[in-house]
Amino acid sequence: MEITVRPLNVDEPGMLEQLNALDEANDRDLFGAVDKHTVAQRRAILADTPYWTVHRWVAEVEPMDGGASVVGLCTVHLARKENLDAVDLGLVVHPAYRGHGVATAMIEQALLPAIAASGRHQVSYWGEIPAEGDPDDPALPTRRIAARLGLERRTMGVCRTLALPVPTSLLDELAAEAAEKTDGYEIRLWDDAIPEEHLASFGIVLRQLDLDDPDEDFEYEAPQYTPERIRTFEKRRADAGTRVLIAVALAPDGSIAAHSEIHVQGSAGTTVGWQENTLVMPGHRGHRLGLALKVANHRRLTQAFPDLERLVTWNSHVNPWMISINEKLGYEIAFREIGFQGEARVGGADGERVDETRADELRDPVTSVPPARG
Repeated sequence: MEITVRPLNVDEPGMLEQLNALDEANDRDLFGAVDKHTVAQRRAILADTPYWTVHRWVAEVEPMDGGASVVGLCTVHLARKENLDAVDLGLVVHPAYRGHGVATAMIEQALLPAIAASGRHQVSYWGEIPAEGDPDDPALPTRRIAARLGLERRTMGVCRTLALPVPTSLLDELAAEAAEKTDGYEIRLWDDAIPEEHLASFGIVLRQLDLDDPDEDFEYEAPQYTPERIRTFEKRRADAGTRVLIAVALAPDGSIAAHSEIHVQGSAGTTVGWQENTLVMPGHRGHRLGLALKVANHRRLTQAFPDLERLVTWNSHVNPWMISINEKLGYEIAFREIGFQGEARVGGADGERVDETRADELRDPVTSVPPARG
């Protein structure tokens, strides 16, 4: 099978439709549900921001009936404000074309040359592995990719999914449990954007989220979340069609003591949503605020998006507090994810074929850190 790897041209007729199809195929494979995007929304997702630049290449093959089809996408993510010596890699292959050298072609023809050209030294890559088994098994496709890139395991996350809707009786029970400890805090629910008077406090929360992330040996410089930066990301999400359910707990002094978010693509046909950031600030822990916020957000999720079938979240495998909350809500393990890091090998190819499935770069997270904090 002949594989062509070339830079992504977002203005090429039919290209954004093919990227949408690639994203949906991988969502079905990983989660059994899909995110739906229009062409305009995909274009907005792919746009650079003042805070990062992303270089992208597609892998194409020519099926028997003629005409090239996009079967892979790889990305090099370069931060602009912090982590200026870091390169974050993304690699996704269509489920029907894994095991045919597509990932190898993208690594050799695109990723390794781009890493060398960047002049940056710290390289990060995240890849899925099965829920069970040895995470250090060298035969795992993700492990083979990391070995080719010269990267080492630095941390591991676990992906969990939740079948929707959550029974009302369970939410009532958990809300009562949380209420035993939440006296003195006010729960607020916002849609899509942070009220102006809370922007500064919210930026402090987002930075603390990065600082507290239990990422083991994974190296990452936490950004400063200015009001301008937050508003930039809110506009980006709106342009991409993403709706955000925000739950916060306000402390007696009016500051944000805790927050949690759920992101849902608003396009018709979307059946999967994403439980994103959840954090309780130091000094406010022990009041079951994380549980209270998640219950409040999960309760209104079904009302706002009745067609959703599944909610997805990631946690570090060494984050027992959030794992416990998610398990109470009914989340079940789908797969694990390894965070690799190191100085990439940019020398000659070894000829080994590797394939991997990660699709998150199609969704372009707000920062280069994957969504492993729900």
